[in-house]
Amino acid sequence: MKYLKKTIKLIYRYWHERWVKAHFQKYKSFNDCLKYNGMAKLSDAVPGVYRFITAYCDGKLAYRLLEMGFVPGEYLTVIENTGLKGSTMIKIKDSKIALSNKIADKILLKKK
Repeated sequence: MKYLKKTIKLIYRYWHERWVKAHFQKYKSFNDCLKYNGMAKLSDAVPGVYRFITAYCDGKLAYRLLEMGFVPGEYLTVIENTGLKGSTMIKIKDSKIALSNKIADKILLKKK
């Protein structure tokens, strides 16, 4: 059983590295890759309408975001983004929410 798990991990790592090289070698950074694919972090988004894609966070924050209405595919409007030291004001469904830059940096959006 241990041998099988190690083999699966090695195979996964091999294919993951090949996929990353094939898809990300032309980009200088993760943000370049996002821009090329039409996506942005919520912390970098300019005011406008976006579609929520995903959030990279732990279970507690994911549950909290889900309660606020962050459902994959849901549209949201960025009202104001104050930059690195401030917060981001968004409208999702019928609610206005202010998120800290730390949380907004973990959320990926796609332009409508």
